[in-house]
Amino acid sequence: MTIRLSTLAIRTGLVLAAFVALAGLFLWLRPLQRVEGEFLVFGTRARIELLTASRDDADAALTDIGRLFVHDHRTWHPWEPSELTRLNAALAQGHSRRVPPDVVDLIRRAQLGFVQTDGLFNAAAGRLIGAWGFHTSRYPVQTAAPSSGEVKTLLDERPDMDDVHIAPDGSVSADNPAVSLDINGLSEGYASAQVRQLLRRHDIDHALIYLGGFVMALGRNGNQVWRVGINAPSGVLGSIALGDGESLASSGDYQRHRASASDLGHIIDTHTGWPQRASAATSVLSNDPVDADIAATALMVAGPAGFEHLAEHMQLNCALLLGHDGKLYLTPGMRARLHTDFPAAAIRIVPRPSTDCRTGGGQPVVIPADL
Repeated sequence: MTIRLSTLAIRTGLVLAAFVALAGLFLWLRPLQRVEGEFLVFGTRARIELLTASRDDADAALTDIGRLFVHDHRTWHPWEPSELTRLNAALAQGHSRRVPPDVVDLIRRAQLGFVQTDGLFNAAAGRLIGAWGFHTSRYPVQTAAPSSGEVKTLLDERPDMDDVHIAPDGSVSADNPAVSLDINGLSEGYASAQVRQLLRRHDIDHALIYLGGFVMALGRNGNQVWRVGINAPSGVLGSIALGDGESLASSGDYQRHRASASDLGHIIDTHTGWPQRASAATSVLSNDPVDADIAATALMVAGPAGFEHLAEHMQLNCALLLGHDGKLYLTPGMRARLHTDFPAAAIRIVPRPSTDCRTGGGQPVVIPADL
């Protein structure tokens, strides 16, 4: 009798195991649904496209992403009331101020970017950016440009990220009261990395994240890779297929510029005090979203003359720059990935020892504790 009961139990267990396996296979084989969400953050549109077997998982993820963007907007904004503007007010008075962990991390990344770019990326020059009218969401900028005297005064103050110090308790101080932090140059890459971490929490492996001039791909677009376009002043420059975890950071002077001149864009050369005028557009392809965002901004300032040096200094294997000289500058890695009809005679290949666009993926970013 005992033998028969044991045999029955084994058979029952096998049947249950087979049922569980079939149920798991059914869930795995369920077709992926395409779910999209749109948000407004940092004065620009964000669009998240998800592919998932569960609409409930997608809705929960989009809800968390919406809450994240509300936090980021209220915490990082460089001119609307935020933790960052309150910090800048304290620094101007010679005081320190404790800030949230994500702001601390952003400032540290901005300090590293300052070093990596030989000072071309200077997030401490917020006053200069504001003086040119670029602390706004309305373009083209109609306000009066600063005088040469005003620009010289701001340059003579020499604020940079070496002046900024972070205490162990998260308090930020500055040696120079002229420091005014503006982290817009890395905010899109950082926020996209935050979204990636939230999607992982919700077990969503396939997504495309658009945030202003930044795009990140996760997984695949069904049975094919994600493909995105690269914009230029005259329209679409070309397209690129993005692999899992790859980001494309782009910058340009053709959307955010002054009304007086289309080449007086929002990227300021903090060495001269003027908007850079050599570059029309840049793009950097990498699996490190924050570095890619910083590099795209710094390349705009470097221009064609500084492209090769900065690519070497930042180890940028996949980057491009469209100059106002009408030429398209490409690293070999970007040339291999970019599909474009740009005239071959106007393409200049900038040498790099590798065509590998993947550079390690970067460090995890900080997500607010209440998410």
